[in-house]
Amino acid sequence: MRRIVFLGVVLAAAATTAAAQTRKPFPPGVVGVMPIDAGTEYLFLDRPTTVGGACKGWKAVSIQPPGRLGAGTTGLMCWKESNGQLLTATAAGVSPQVAPMDLIR
Repeated sequence: MRRIVFLGVVLAAAATTAAAQTRKPFPPGVVGVMPIDAGTEYLFLDRPTTVGGACKGWKAVSIQPPGRLGAGTTGLMCWKESNGQLLTATAAGVSPQVAPMDLIR
């Protein structure tokens, strides 16, 4: 799972730079969106995660098809902001990869 989170953040960093300038407002409860590929996006939610482990006290991430709010999986990873940086984790541990929060806003 760590590989998926790490790879997702790395791939999305390049893909979302230009898209961030043209985004529409997010739905209520969504802090940001990170497109991963044509069939997957991460929605960074403004609610506590239920993952546990290293995610305890962090916020939920929905991994889902693009544009299908509520159709995703929220029990795999979590996120939080720390000093303007986006941190992601799974129950097993925190990803060593950090990115600026602007990546999802």
